[in-house]
Amino acid sequence: MRKLILATVVVLALALTMVGLASANGGPHGGYTATTDACAGCHRAHTAIGPRLLVRSSTYDLCISCHGSAGAGANTNVEDGYYLSSRDDPPGGADGNVGAANTPDNAPLLGGGFQYYQGITVTSSHDPTGTVLAAWGNAVDRGTTADLSEGLSCASCHDPHGSPNYRIIKATVNGVAVSVDQVDEGAAKDYDTEQWGAGMSNICAACHVAYHETGADVGHDTTNQAYGGGFTHRVDMPWNGDALTDPLIGMGTNNPETVGFGGYTLPLAESGTADRVVCMTCHLPHGTSAQMTGFADPAFDPSGPQGPIPAGDSSLLRLDNRGVCEVCHQK
Repeated sequence: MRKLILATVVVLALALTMVGLASANGGPHGGYTATTDACAGCHRAHTAIGPRLLVRSSTYDLCISCHGSAGAGANTNVEDGYYLSSRDDPPGGADGNVGAANTPDNAPLLGGGFQYYQGITVTSSHDPTGTVLAAWGNAVDRGTTADLSEGLSCASCHDPHGSPNYRIIKATVNGVAVSVDQVDEGAAKDYDTEQWGAGMSNICAACHVAYHETGADVGHDTTNQAYGGGFTHRVDMPWNGDALTDPLIGMGTNNPETVGFGGYTLPLAESGTADRVVCMTCHLPHGTSAQMTGFADPAFDPSGPQGPIPAGDSSLLRLDNRGVCEVCHQK
């Protein structure tokens, strides 16, 4: 048995070495030749130890064997939420590597981290370990939850074999068709600067559909509400820098992506130009270490209209408390 496990590990290491470091629609993720060796990096026909003939016991275990804190096959460490050009470095870059062409060492990843983010334990995250979870607004009213059809794993949102979508996002998520324009796919990836194209919110809407309201006035007019008859922040709306016409009430002329407010910025998606406020403008999809205190702490009103939420839970928000509001609205 030990020989079998050792042989599996050796084959995995060799396959990943031969195809290079993992990157979206490159390395072991798509673009296979007719006689590729990449299949053997993740699957074994007769000696697999996980479902779907995986060389690891679960999809999550397979993904973090490259993308985890102890992984060696990819520069993107999604457990700790940072990029490192040489994975034998600890955070801090002991060997002096400065990163890749478009991403410096120790840069925080765009998606955040599942365990840590910017060196701090996360205060909220998606759980990709296969546990069946209830999602807020999963085809139910806002403020309520409904179970997903199966437990989340990395492959719930990403296609490990490649995808026409940005960052190998799956074409179907939670039974919903998802399309996200490619923007940054090329030889030199940029893992710490937003490069999102049109449709970026679709990945979130596949599970949290009740919160994906795109019509004008949904923040103060219930006639436009599809779920629950309540009010909600508009999604996929434009920002053009005109305080008189922008739907961002009270918004100044400071671009939230490049100027921001008080030293903080928020990323916008592209619709011809970088001008679209999407779900990921305010939320990190993997996990965040943002702190929630005072009025922002769910414990302030644990039985309020959003239901009981754990004290300190940050709802995947990028900034402490309600910094994501202040960057745009600047009250």
